[in-house]
Amino acid sequence: MGVDLLRTVLFKILSVILMAMILWGCQSKEDRSAESQNSKELSIERNFIKVNVSKSTDSSNIISYDDEESLKSFQTIFLSAKKEEGIVDMAPPEFHLDIFYDKESKENLYLWIGEKEQKSTLMKAEDTNTIYTVSEKTTEKLMELVKSSSN
Repeated sequence: MGVDLLRTVLFKILSVILMAMILWGCQSKEDRSAESQNSKELSIERNFIKVNVSKSTDSSNIISYDDEESLKSFQTIFLSAKKEEGIVDMAPPEFHLDIFYDKESKENLYLWIGEKEQKSTLMKAEDTNTIYTVSEKTTEKLMELVKSSSN
């Protein structure tokens, strides 16, 4: 009788361990899927306070955007950018963007603005192997923000 009790207890313990491993495996897979989805978006913190834009060929002519409307427009643009798969081989960037979080902290992006009814491209300066594109409609917004001010 003691052996049967030991077998029953051992079976229950192994069953609980097996169920825990199965549940942990399913949870890990879900987390990886969510993480993979998030990595397809351009990750720019939302609390930036200023965006400086300059043409790549003329870094002395800087346009600063710190008004609420412009910052919301840039935030919408950054949130809509989607990662493109494949090998990156880009021409030199048309514009440089400096995104300021405070006086010491900033992030740098490169920007290629497409023509009307074309997508535009963004690239993080510290990751030149990855590009992000925005829609044709967002390109129009970029043209309004950047090109009209840089002329």
